[in-house]
Amino acid sequence: MRCHIDPSEIGKLLSQLGQMMQGAGNAPVGWDAAVNMARTNVVQAGDPSVNENEVKIVKTNVQLAQTWLDAITSVPAASSSSNAWCRSEWIEATVKTWQKIVDPVAQRVQNSMSQAMPNIPGMESAQQEMLKPLLDALKPMSAAMFSMQISNGLAALSSEVLCLTDIGIPLGDTSVPSLVPRNINEFAKGLEIDSTEIFAFIALREAAASRLFASATWLAPRLLGGIQEYSSEISVDGNKINEVMGQIDPTNPESIQDLLTSGIFEPQLSPAQNSALLRTELLLALIEGWIYEIVNEAAKNRLPNISSLQEAMRRRRAAGGPAEKTFGALIGLELRPKLLREAAQFWNVQTTAHGSKIRDEIWNHPDLLPSIEDLQNPETFTKLQAPLDISE
Repeated sequence: MRCHIDPSEIGKLLSQLGQMMQGAGNAPVGWDAAVNMARTNVVQAGDPSVNENEVKIVKTNVQLAQTWLDAITSVPAASSSSNAWCRSEWIEATVKTWQKIVDPVAQRVQNSMSQAMPNIPGMESAQQEMLKPLLDALKPMSAAMFSMQISNGLAALSSEVLCLTDIGIPLGDTSVPSLVPRNINEFAKGLEIDSTEIFAFIALREAAASRLFASATWLAPRLLGGIQEYSSEISVDGNKINEVMGQIDPTNPESIQDLLTSGIFEPQLSPAQNSALLRTELLLALIEGWIYEIVNEAAKNRLPNISSLQEAMRRRRAAGGPAEKTFGALIGLELRPKLLREAAQFWNVQTTAHGSKIRDEIWNHPDLLPSIEDLQNPETFTKLQAPLDISE
């Protein structure tokens, strides 16, 4: 079967691609364009500025959370302030961190696309010559398509997150607890619990995470470093790209967009990736488990539905929201902790056996952290008593 392509359709396609590529340049992602589009999308969907009452609610709950935490943890608060954000403000506050996470993956996808050649049965050599301008445009085109995917992901994720540290990683300046009140109100609709208690609970979690990242200054760089190490080693499935490229309909630019969410990453991980993934998963679990433990302590006899709230959050963190899953597919990595229950139990055992001060000192240095094996046997954890030389 011969493949007949109207030259005018190719011209139309190139014109459309030119519009999509505007602003991307030679970078793997056109971040300015992606952020502008994401903000436009959330504003069009309805993203009112945070009002005075919402600011007051956030401020009151964060101050209350800090007071409660002062009594049960030696990890100090880094700030007495708080932020109440609309969705657009969350996007602006987190985009620089997303750039560090996404750019290595986008660069590899871009390089792979620019080396791919569609294999369309029945296409004559003259018609392949007609497609050369399209092939030459693949590199900036992939940047434009990745920018669109990132834009859509940021917009969708901004409608799900409850606070700055909601997905477990430090996406911005974590020294100031930052909540997204509109999303918290949406989250509250799915629970049969008074919204005032839910706000107090989210403020507690965010204030605890803020303290941890601000106090353990090595933690955020190590966590993000593990994610970047994983991303820098990621392999793109050349056969998958060639397969999808061979199915491109030159009259339908949207068909190219499927490439970025159709399982283009090699399932086989390198040893370096496996190591980075295990370290990242362990850190995410330890962070979440510590937050779970001290929130439990702080909320005791204060929030009557703390058990239900903790379980709802644990399920939410373990499963991830739709936008989080989309973002995970885009960068080839699920940013969700495993071993949640084991990590929470580990910190509880340390609290019971050693008290909060010694428990929190585990975060003083990465060499003090438990291993995955320690999570399975928290009662035998011995690093608390081991001397540590940090003179290097």
